[in-house]
Order: sequence, then structure tokens, then C-alpha cells
Amino acid sequence: MDIRMLHYYRFILLLFSILSVSYVANAQEIEQSETVEPQGQVTVKLPGPKQTQAKKQRDLIAREKKSDTLTKSEPNKVEAKPKRFFGHQLFRHLESAIVLDAPTQALIAQGRAVSSRYATANSPTPGSPYYGGTQRNNVSGNLRNYNESEAEVGMPLWLPGQRDAYEATVTTGVREIDEKLALRRLEVAGLLREAWWNAQRASQDVLVARKRVQAAQAIGQDMTRRVELGDAAQSDALLAKNETLAAETELTQTEGAEKITRIHYAALTGGINPDGTLEIVHSLEDIEDHPALRTPKAALARAQSQAKLIEATPIDNPDLSIFGRTEHNNQYSDLFSDPINPLAPRVNQRTDSGTVGVRFRMPLPTPGRNEPRAAEAAAEITRLQADYERTKRFLVAEIKAAKIALNAAQKAAKSADQRLSVASEQFELSRKSYALGETSAFDLYRVRQIQLEAQRMQAAATVAAGAAISRFNQAYGYTP
Repeated sequence: MDIRMLHYYRFILLLFSILSVSYVANAQEIEQSETVEPQGQVTVKLPGPKQTQAKKQRDLIAREKKSDTLTKSEPNKVEAKPKRFFGHQLFRHLESAIVLDAPTQALIAQGRAVSSRYATANSPTPGSPYYGGTQRNNVSGNLRNYNESEAEVGMPLWLPGQRDAYEATVTTGVREIDEKLALRRLEVAGLLREAWWNAQRASQDVLVARKRVQAAQAIGQDMTRRVELGDAAQSDALLAKNETLAAETELTQTEGAEKITRIHYAALTGGINPDGTLEIVHSLEDIEDHPALRTPKAALARAQSQAKLIEATPIDNPDLSIFGRTEHNNQYSDLFSDPINPLAPRVNQRTDSGTVGVRFRMPLPTPGRNEPRAAEAAAEITRLQADYERTKRFLVAEIKAAKIALNAAQKAAKSADQRLSVASEQFELSRKSYALGETSAFDLYRVRQIQLEAQRMQAAATVAAGAAISRFNQAYGYTP
């Protein structure tokens, strides 16, 4: 017992020494990592954990403020280095909207229901096995206590080729649901794109209205000062006040409209606001990959597989069953138990029987059953083929229209930028002329109205160019 305890204490001491060496080594590594020795004589002391965490938080806040400033000052500028999927917001916002989309959830549930039919395709029988039985007793005749009992177990059988045809309908049905999900994703992307550019249009209107208020206030202060100095009439000050009030009214209205559009967009995305850049130009290499074409093609494949199933099922499924039957009875014979004594009871003869058999039932094909089903399947195939051709024809036209609209919107945006530059230069010259007394206040505001119209046109053209990109991507069926 003492020797065992001695070995135990030695083991404890050895384990303690190993842990001590490991702890010292880890402490030395931590100390070396905290002190960095560069090539020179200078020793740089890294900040502690609390200082590092605080510095990271300050840097994060600074980056967020810088990002907000850039977004507010240049809301339509495309960033050079992408942050998310292709550097834009559509992927993240679309994922949030898809989770909240009710038709998408319904399609997912429908897909689970269709795929559950694989259980039937993998089953050895197309229907449910069954169990049956009968019981009979006689009520008249020379059979006394006649009893018959029968039990039956059976199931329907697959027809030749029916099982594979049925499994093909399930597979094509699942593919159709998948394509419908892709098409619904494109539809939700279209809703997001429309709501996004409605919000951006309202935001641009707010920017224009704010610039109008700033310009009106600056001109109003200048005119008020000139009226106080006696260099201008009181009507000029009233004109400036009228313009300032009109600008403030417009700003209030546009801010309200902007809030409404942002609320609508947040309702689609689950609270995400339309900030940043939505997307850039994308296109598909093959038009056949468009979700709007893949969906009718999948529906056509499903209808064709359904027609093959009808062809492989000319009759209802036959039934095969096994049954067992037992019967017994008591029967009086003409013999007496005592031939000498006529009053003796008759002899009771008991009979027993056991039977095992197979029962098969197969329906026969009839034109009244098969021809209407085949005609309905052929009509469905014809309808889906026509729908596919019509969709493809309109889709090609929509893509061409989207290309033309995109080129026109980009050219219009460039022209609007040039016009705004000219109008701004013209306004600055008119303002200098007014300061020198060469033009009147009415002429100055006339030029200001030209600049304001140019600002509005430039804002509308910028939004139209972005909306044209989204329309182009929507026409091509692009969804991230």
C-alpha cells in the first residue's frame, strides 16, 4: 500500500512540473508578443486589450461617419471597391425580402408537398394494402350450426412502366416548383427595384428642395441688406420672401414624401432602408436561362410526363389478394344411433373444411375512360407550348426596349449634367450683375428658375439612369 501511494505522489509531482513548464512557456510567448523589437534600437509597446478594443470602436465609428457623409453628399456615386455582393445592396435586401415574402413561403411548402410523393413512387404498391373478412351462418336447411369464416389480405399492383412514369411526374413537378421559386425571386427583385428608385427619386427631390431653400435664403439676405441700405426697393425683399416661403413649403412636402417611400421599402425588406448603391449592369449569356422561360419549360416537361403516365395507365390498378376460409356444420343423417330402437336419436354428422386461395381482379380498358384523359393531357401540352412561345416573344421585345431605354437614359443624364453646369454658371453671372445693379430682381429670379429647372431635370435624369439599369437587369432576369 505504501509503494502504491509513493508512485501516486511521484505521478502527481511529474504532472505538476509539466504544467509549470507549459505555463512559463506561454507567459514568455505572451510577453514577447506584447513587445516588438524592430530592426533599430526603438522598442514599440503595443496597447493593452482595453486600449485596442477602444481604438477599434473609435475607428469603426469614424468609418461609419465617413460612409454616412459620402452617402448623403453623393447618394448615386458607385463605390470603387465593393463591400458586399458585387459591391451593392440588392443581394442583402433581396435575401431579407424573400424571407418575408408570402408567395415564396407558399411555393416552398408546395414543393415539400410535391416531393412527398416520392414515398408513393418508392412504395411496392401504388395504393394501400387492405385486409378484409366475411362471416356467414345458415338460417334454414338441413345444415345445423353451419359457420363459414373468411379472411383476406391484398394490395393493388403497379402496371408495367407505371411506376417509372409516376416517379418522372414527381421529379418534373419538383423542378417546376424550383423554377417558380426562381421566377418569384425575380418578381420580388422587381418590387425592390421599383421601391428603391421611388425612394431615390423622393430623396433627390429633397436635395433639390434643400438647395432651393439655401439659395432662396442667401438671395433673400442679400436683398434685405440692399433694401436696408436703400439700394433696392421693398418689392425686391417681398419677392425674396415669397421665394423662400415657396422653397420651404416644397421642402416640407418632399421630406414627407421621402419618409413615405422609405417606410414602404422597409416594409418589403423587414426594416432595411434604401441607402447606398443598388446594382450595376448585368446580363445573361443565354436567354434560355431566363427564369420567365425556365418556368414554362419546366411546366411543359411536367405536362409531358403526365401524358406518359396516362399512357402507361390504361386501366385502374389490378388487385391481388390471398384469402383463407374455414367452415363447419352439424348434419343429421337417416341412420339412428340404435337401429333396433326407432326412438333413438339420429346420428349427428359434423363436417369441417379449410381452404386457402388467391384472388385477382383486373379492370378492362375502355375508350370512355382513356380518351378524355389523353385529350386533356394533349390540350395542356399545347397550351404550355403556346405560353412558352408567347413569353419568349414578349421577353425578347422587353430586352430590346430595356437596352434602348438604358442608352437613352444615360445620354439624357449626361445632357442634364451639362445643362445644370451651364445654368449654374449663368446664375452666378446674373447674381454678380444684380450685385452691380446691372439686372433687376425679376431677371435674377428668372435665371434662378432656369437653374432650379435644370437641377430638377438633372436629379430626375440621374434617377432615371439608375432605374434604367435596374429595368435592364430585370428584363434580363438577373437576380443575385
